[in-house]
Amino acid sequence: MDLRHLPQTLALGAGAAAEVQYQVNPRKRGPARFLPASLLLSSPLGLWWIARERGPEQEVKVYPNFAPVKKYAVLAMAHRLQQLGIHHQRRRGEGSEFHQLRDYRTGDSLRQLDWKATARMRRLISRDYQDEQDQQVVCLLDCGRRMRSLDGRLSQFDHTLTALLLLAFVALREGDAVGLLTFAGPERWLPPRRTRGALDQLVAAVHDLEPGLQATDYLAAAQATLTRVKKRSLVVLITNLRDEDDETLGPALRLLRRHHRVILASLREPDLDRALEAPVEHFHQALRAGAIAAYLDQRRQAFARLAPRGILALDVLPRQLPVALVNRYLAEKRSGN
Repeated sequence: MDLRHLPQTLALGAGAAAEVQYQVNPRKRGPARFLPASLLLSSPLGLWWIARERGPEQEVKVYPNFAPVKKYAVLAMAHRLQQLGIHHQRRRGEGSEFHQLRDYRTGDSLRQLDWKATARMRRLISRDYQDEQDQQVVCLLDCGRRMRSLDGRLSQFDHTLTALLLLAFVALREGDAVGLLTFAGPERWLPPRRTRGALDQLVAAVHDLEPGLQATDYLAAAQATLTRVKKRSLVVLITNLRDEDDETLGPALRLLRRHHRVILASLREPDLDRALEAPVEHFHQALRAGAIAAYLDQRRQAFARLAPRGILALDVLPRQLPVALVNRYLAEKRSGN
């Protein structure tokens, strides 16, 4: 942890008390321990110091960063989600799930007209639709060794957890159930729930989760998902895709696509973008820039090949993932597919 406002110097009279405040900024999630306070007591004449420890040890849990969730909630209440970059637009009367019958209004589409009700009531009657409720969103989280890559002080996995919590909060707010399955590392399984405590359960399940050293096996993850998730759901696969994964990823996506809707969210290394923006002054720098550009082009082509297969794909920087993933979820929910 990073500390601020420590150590501090106090002068206390006999029988006096004082309260000391300081700030900590954890660098790592999971269990953390506060040791007893260390004191240096000065002798009356200031000739020597006596070391003492006071207070019990205390263990606490360091949770993922849920500041974006708090910001989303505040902006949502003020109807200012655009400030966060999230596009949440509802068009009157349109959606995928029937809501109610009402009188025709100017601007209603012809497909909204209910002709039987119109004939019965002898006036134009429209159907009101809303976004489909009672859906399931299952997050399939890669805990393999690639997720250990760093983006500044945080790993790609930390950014992924931030995106996961924001997506879960939004999905629960939209009336959908949220579940989690991890793979290629520590296994955690949370069946989809839409209860009030679902987000708390998700936070508790991932607060100490760290990516392992295993290679990612997408096909095994897809098979595990089908074993546990029987109802047609929106499966969100979050990973760090490389071009060499295309052959192994394809069968897994095809298997998932037969039973579920699929969003593939992949993290792109920021170092690649920074390397392309760097000035090229020498031949070896030109070779490096050319190789990176070719790799990114192959990556774009790999993602473009997913669209005809019915796979919604994201290829974004780690810091962009939370907002991009929520926007993709909302667009898919709005489409009613």
